[in-house]
Amino acid sequence: MARDKQGLEEALKRVEGELESARSSADRLLEAQRISGVGSYDFELASNTNVWSDQLYRIYGREPQSFNASYEVFLSMLHPEDREHVMAVHQHSLATGSPYEMEERVVWPDGQVRTLASWGEVVTDGDGTPLRMVGICWDITERKTMEAQLVHGALHDTLTGLPNRSLLEDRLALAVQALARRDQPLGLLLIDLDRFKIINDSLGHDAGDELLVAVAQRIAGAVRPGDTVARFGGDEFVVLCEELTSAGEALGIAQRVQDAVLAPLVIAGTELVVTASTGIALTADPSVLPGALLRDADSAMYNAKRSGRARSVVFADEMREEVTGRLETETQLRRALAEGQLRVHYQPILRLGGGVGRVGAVEALVRWEHPTRGLVSPGEFVPIAEETGLVVPLGEWVLEEACRQLVAWDKQGIRLSVSVNVSGVQITQPDIVSRVAAVLDRTGVDPARVALEMTESVLMRDAGETLSVLRALKDLGVRLHVDDFGTGYSSLSYLKRFPVDAVKVDRSFVDGLANDQEDIAIVGAIVSLAHSLGIEVIAEGVESVAQLTALQEMGCESAQGFLFSRAVPGREMARTLLGIPAARRSQEDVVKAEAKGA
Repeated sequence: MARDKQGLEEALKRVEGELESARSSADRLLEAQRISGVGSYDFELASNTNVWSDQLYRIYGREPQSFNASYEVFLSMLHPEDREHVMAVHQHSLATGSPYEMEERVVWPDGQVRTLASWGEVVTDGDGTPLRMVGICWDITERKTMEAQLVHGALHDTLTGLPNRSLLEDRLALAVQALARRDQPLGLLLIDLDRFKIINDSLGHDAGDELLVAVAQRIAGAVRPGDTVARFGGDEFVVLCEELTSAGEALGIAQRVQDAVLAPLVIAGTELVVTASTGIALTADPSVLPGALLRDADSAMYNAKRSGRARSVVFADEMREEVTGRLETETQLRRALAEGQLRVHYQPILRLGGGVGRVGAVEALVRWEHPTRGLVSPGEFVPIAEETGLVVPLGEWVLEEACRQLVAWDKQGIRLSVSVNVSGVQITQPDIVSRVAAVLDRTGVDPARVALEMTESVLMRDAGETLSVLRALKDLGVRLHVDDFGTGYSSLSYLKRFPVDAVKVDRSFVDGLANDQEDIAIVGAIVSLAHSLGIEVIAEGVESVAQLTALQEMGCESAQGFLFSRAVPGREMARTLLGIPAARRSQEDVVKAEAKGA
């Protein structure tokens, strides 16, 4: 009996130990669930009893064990849009016996919506009859929020919050596909702000960003509710308009955008009036390529820019041909630079004191001798060079060729100076000064014999930065000329600010010197103003003796034009100069030359 009693006591101790161990394991499991944020459930089908862990109650925003979590109660706590899906997943698992995993949303008592992930499986008896559903659940709201932010960031512009280029292209592709099911066309508006770079450079990038945000809001407020407004990049915006009634409706939307952008706004304490140029492409063809539609809108926008800015232009087929031609010209121009197809011609600049005086300088002008197209007009390829950045190596090449020509003429006993045009793109290059210095060093030309010509618009692009560049160029010893003087709006206020040696009166004023009193007054005022500031005056486009006489009477120092000579190659210029004693032509020679059409 003693041994039986002792055995019973030992058995009871073992049972108590196992129970304690079980309780300890359960406590550890609950603690682990709390720490990991994972809750568990055990749903008994026959009794509709749903046993939840404390952590699962917390995940559902409730106090642990505060109510009986029957299946109906469980469903009532889900987001109304998710209930049918959850029931369908459970029914499928019960029917097939397969595990399940899904995401569902739960609504907390305070109205907060949380996103949960759950995994579960069906427990069956020996015959395969479902008895229970058990599983785990955890909160993934923060992860889903972060994922949504990442997706939004990948598809939206960080500055304006508008759809970015990637999202626009996706929506455009879908819109084109939808044309197969619709009779109404779609329109694409490509909007580019006019002279944005000047604002950005003069007021700073923060002000430029502020302007872009304001413009984005204005564009979004001017379009129809279903239209997509995207920031395409830089200062370009795109509006995708589906189900248009006509081209007129697209033009109406573009006009509303123009009006909205045009309204004055204050940026960085400065009141600004901004305009935009808009290109419009329309299509009802579901086979059109979205990229082609974007290119068409860009072509139309480019035409709006060329037509004077602040306007809208609808794409026409001839614009595509023009763009194709421009791309071909760009490609061939790159080849021309590499293969030596470019030439420099020189137009003489004559001193006017004491009659028609000597040739003291020439202007270097680039020419392109295309192997099949012949002589390509500078007006055709120079703008393309500026837009593509090719003008930087092109301009440096012209400068070096002109300097080498001076050296060659020196050996022939011809002492001249040379003027070389410098574009706005070149001036904005951070190494412009070192590039010019390197050319002077390689050729050994006296910097004082080199004049760099730039237009007033170039001076105005970023007055502060340009002024520092010009001063650095002056420190090299070169001369600085303002080309096309009088055509800009900065003439009087900026002439005394920049270290200018000479101004070149634009040919549009010289044309009327023979009979237009206004042109006579303008040129006379320019000469008087320049002389009062110690600046030389050079007249461009002189083609008649009457013009020449008027300039001499005004005291203009120098002139160039077809009256004296067209631009010619360096060798021809040398032959001309060497063939005239002391490189002079009398007034009588000039009159005779004019009569012969020289």
